[in-house]
Amino acid sequence: MSTNDCKTVQPYLSAYHDGELSAGQAATVAQHVEACESCASELRAFESLGSAFAQAPIPAKRDDLWQRIERELPTANEPVTLSRRFSVWIRESPYGAGLVSMAASILLLLGFGLWYGGNNKHEMAGNGGAMAMHGNDGHTHDDEMSAEHMAEFAGVMDDYLQKLPSDPDGAEQMLLTKYDGEKVDAEGAVKLVGYRPIVSGGLPEGYSLASTSVLKMPCCTCVKAVCKRNDGSTLVLFEHDDEETAWFGDRRQSMATCGDKDCCLVDLDSSIAATWKQGSRSVTAVGVRDQDEVAKLVTWLNKS
Repeated sequence: MSTNDCKTVQPYLSAYHDGELSAGQAATVAQHVEACESCASELRAFESLGSAFAQAPIPAKRDDLWQRIERELPTANEPVTLSRRFSVWIRESPYGAGLVSMAASILLLLGFGLWYGGNNKHEMAGNGGAMAMHGNDGHTHDDEMSAEHMAEFAGVMDDYLQKLPSDPDGAEQMLLTKYDGEKVDAEGAVKLVGYRPIVSGGLPEGYSLASTSVLKMPCCTCVKAVCKRNDGSTLVLFEHDDEETAWFGDRRQSMATCGDKDCCLVDLDSSIAATWKQGSRSVTAVGVRDQDEVAKLVTWLNKS
């Protein structure tokens, strides 16, 4: 794997550290981390946090703890507040001292994480923002999609890709059913997602629009356009908020310039998938024949 895969690997680092990935996913992450100091540093941050929890002391309770607390409590004429009880417990209890020590360790590590994350964001922004993974609402993609959901989603997409060439109608119905899809026209899409589908401006010569629908996929609510070539074969365009290319699991990826866009190309055996930025959103084309066809689509959609 290359450094272009950082945006694919980083959402998996926490699950990798906790041993929650499959053997294949874990091997892929391990291989990338060995060659990428940035992701290795982030993984070490997870390891440091786990070590701090494991080493935090929990001393034994004093026999006279509660008697000492009782002596510190106010008289009957003075109200006993929860904050008063807690402050006495923190001061007198060995558990309280341990809690303060652990809290200090966590705050120290949290500060390191914020510093590292802030510097990492600036570094990625300096590289053209190619690795930013934020939706329109400002949340990171990792907030919205756990490693478990990502793996499930990749499995659904794999089934879809296997079915698409031989039974495109069945493949489309499968996604519509799985992700609460609704077939819409351009105006209907605007009401559901807040923007007009990019295909509403037309398609290149040799292509026609078969249907447009809105899907509530795990990554985001997106627009899916089913396009037909003159020979009857199917090409599908997904317009979505995230930049995630982990839709396709462990399939081989590469970066290329198509038209004037940097595209992530994914090998789908008999075809390819391509993802590129289009304005404030991303477009993923599935069932593309080759890089030349990607360039044709990119150039046309830039003009529409």
